[in-house]
Amino acid sequence: MGLSAPEILSIIELIFFAPAILVSVYVVYKHGHQRQYGWRFLVLICLFRLIAGITQLVSVHHPSSGLTICYDIMNSFGISAIVYAALGLLNRVDHGISQSIIPRRAFALLGLPGLAGVVLCIVGSINVFGGGSNPSEGIAELKAGFVLFSSVYLADVLIAAICFFNIAQVQSGDRRLLLAVAAALPFMTVRVVFSLLCVFAQEPKYFSTWTSGWVAVLVHGLLGILMEAIIVSIFIAAGLTTAPIRNPTTQQKETTLYGPEPVSTKV
Repeated sequence: MGLSAPEILSIIELIFFAPAILVSVYVVYKHGHQRQYGWRFLVLICLFRLIAGITQLVSVHHPSSGLTICYDIMNSFGISAIVYAALGLLNRVDHGISQSIIPRRAFALLGLPGLAGVVLCIVGSINVFGGGSNPSEGIAELKAGFVLFSSVYLADVLIAAICFFNIAQVQSGDRRLLLAVAAALPFMTVRVVFSLLCVFAQEPKYFSTWTSGWVAVLVHGLLGILMEAIIVSIFIAAGLTTAPIRNPTTQQKETTLYGPEPVSTKV
């Protein structure tokens, strides 16, 4: 008996993201653990995809609503981690400019849509796949969650454009990060559009992360998982080839994506 389409896609996920998470951990170790610069999100993207792949493999032979919910949530988390990885890299680019173009508080405030989107997607997935009496309410929550993620994506595009207009002021070492975000944006666009089609198009035969038909699985693989793999590869390459920040006094003044980092008093 041959492998099913979901099994094949899950195996491909594991083959790519298992080594990718190890390299991502090294990138985080190289650049430090500052949340505001987005490196941690590389590890999270890989982790979410690994959990999704394992969950999908198990659910093929032992289907349950819990596994379906977990798989759907991991897909939602993946798009969230991608847009915030890009935002973190742009935060570092902007921070390296002598007089920052984007207000520090703006990066912190942009963490709020993502947090709300994550909560909505979790609740929405539970309502859709948990056997509740009102799955349409869950679909509405998923739509709202993906719209919030899309708003952060649009902020990524806007901030990247602003940085490019001021590229002469960007530190030479950080220009590689700006170029990495620019290179990733087209693939991010495809990933975001695919997510929106999954909840708005109402065409599960073509646009779905949970339908097991060959067409839907192929589309999910090409427009969803492949896009994430390419984005992760671009950001990992940028992390490996870019020097870490060496100015701790400047880092202490930084605002993270989810609020201010505590300022250490150690010398």
